[in-house]
Amino acid sequence: MARTSRQERILRLVERIAAQGVEAGIVHLEAEDPRLQGDSITVGGRRLLNFATAAYLGLNLDPRLKQGAIDAVERFGTVYSSSRAYHAADLYTALERRLEAMFGTPVLVPTTTTLGHLGVLPTVVTERDIVLVDAQTHATVHLTTQVLRGMGVPVVTLPHNDVAAVETAVADHAPLYERVWYLADGVYSMYGDVIPVDGLVPLLERHPNLWFYFDDAHGLGWSGLHGRGYILANTELHDRMIVAGSLAKAVGSGGAVVAMRDADMAARIRLIGTTFVFSGPLHPAELGAAVAAVDILLSSELDERQRRLRHLIDHTAAEADRLGIRLADRTPTPIWFVPVGGYEETARVVRGLMADGFYVNPAAFPAVPLGQAGLRFANTLYHTEDQLTALLEAIARRIGDEEPEIVVDLRDRAAQRADG
Repeated sequence: MARTSRQERILRLVERIAAQGVEAGIVHLEAEDPRLQGDSITVGGRRLLNFATAAYLGLNLDPRLKQGAIDAVERFGTVYSSSRAYHAADLYTALERRLEAMFGTPVLVPTTTTLGHLGVLPTVVTERDIVLVDAQTHATVHLTTQVLRGMGVPVVTLPHNDVAAVETAVADHAPLYERVWYLADGVYSMYGDVIPVDGLVPLLERHPNLWFYFDDAHGLGWSGLHGRGYILANTELHDRMIVAGSLAKAVGSGGAVVAMRDADMAARIRLIGTTFVFSGPLHPAELGAAVAAVDILLSSELDERQRRLRHLIDHTAAEADRLGIRLADRTPTPIWFVPVGGYEETARVVRGLMADGFYVNPAAFPAVPLGQAGLRFANTLYHTEDQLTALLEAIARRIGDEEPEIVVDLRDRAAQRADG
């Protein structure tokens, strides 16, 4: 009998955890609301305050974005059924011009951030290069490294946010390769921690063949001038830096953006990048909403939205301190993670919070390391200080509650060995 591969063992473990979450009634839920409200969802006939969304700036229900989407559908229908390589709605050009004003640099507009990674990196990275990637970089970036490996590009995974390890690896590999690429996130999607920009950017001056590719999907909109994101709020866009971001989170529309200094590189990616040629286009509703959203980012209104969100972030940190809640990271971003431990205990706490009228993300392997599950929740402009306080008080109470409400068995030794 053939041995089960390590990859298959990991997939079975992930499947088991996901299935147990479904059985526990804490994931794969369906919102039953006849009309979505920003602060809540209805599940099983029960209204839950919803802290499991990335709509940080509260734009996805904004009437201006809705009207932009409606107008676009009236003009172009529900879907523009053509590759942009042939022809596209003129809203693409309108959106690109606004994004270029936002970033002050050439941009690309992929259908999603994932398809952006898959279109950009295999086009600009060659077998003469080497790729270094942070261990906790988003799964979609790691997915793209599998494509690069298939092209013959060596890929090395480095410890999370370890500047010394990055510098050592760059120094070791720079003389041997045409270019060294370092891939990382701006704001990490589970813990809300951030890339050490101040430590990494000086490496560009010391190593002339070093390039950075940053996924700032969770930093875009709520941070930086015109919402350029966490990376560009803390450094200028370098000639050897590419920054990708999502328009489907804080920006509230759909699609993604990739910014770079090199106009020729951007033109080449748009011309031959696989997902830019062969993937379907942004739907008209997404384009119309995105144009309206970026107009807001380019206006003075954004300053007020960013200020209000930062106030909620500060309030969350202060209330967690008051209640003695341990946070995985305290960086002032809209993303928070409360470590719990085992998945069975995490499921118990999430079920308890749902009984209290709150929904948060249960986060488990592979999103976080095995055995280090916990609660992930986010700040958005849909919620008030009182609602945040109520959530945190419920978390403090439920984590301290020893009476089990649900048991999820993850004690299978073979499954535990799947991650090595």
